[in-house]
Amino acid sequence: MGTVMMLERETAPFEATERPIGKGQLVLVVEDRPRLSRTVSYICEFLSLPMERVGSGTDLSALLEQKQPMAVICELDGGGQDGCHVMKTVAMHDPALPIMLITGTDQMLIGAADAVEEIWGLSSVLKLRDAPGLGDVVDFLFRTGRLGGSPRLRPV
Repeated sequence: MGTVMMLERETAPFEATERPIGKGQLVLVVEDRPRLSRTVSYICEFLSLPMERVGSGTDLSALLEQKQPMAVICELDGGGQDGCHVMKTVAMHDPALPIMLITGTDQMLIGAADAVEEIWGLSSVLKLRDAPGLGDVVDFLFRTGRLGGSPRLRPV
């Protein structure tokens, strides 16, 4: 099915199917507290990529259809929508849409995320145990941009 990566802090290849990049090249962060979006916003601002943080209670399916993001970033243990629900919603929209999922260390939750990924046919999920650092976000966005055909986001 898809490529699964579980990183603790090292960088590894990110393989996914090629797909056209979203219309606005938006990076969508689903979270209730501005934790992930702080790091992501610094990188997006530097790369001139729009980033939008939405609460976990947001109607994600309508937002995905309207905004056509290039990637989604979320935590597995979310509030209104956990990461598994976000993954299912993304899969219904576009199973090749890249997702960065912060899993934590609970093996039962990680197993649930693995099952959702396989059952729903997601092909571009990057899993990190901890909140991403700047390097993790840069690598993810550049690999996502390369796969989506963005000429501005090419890793060297």
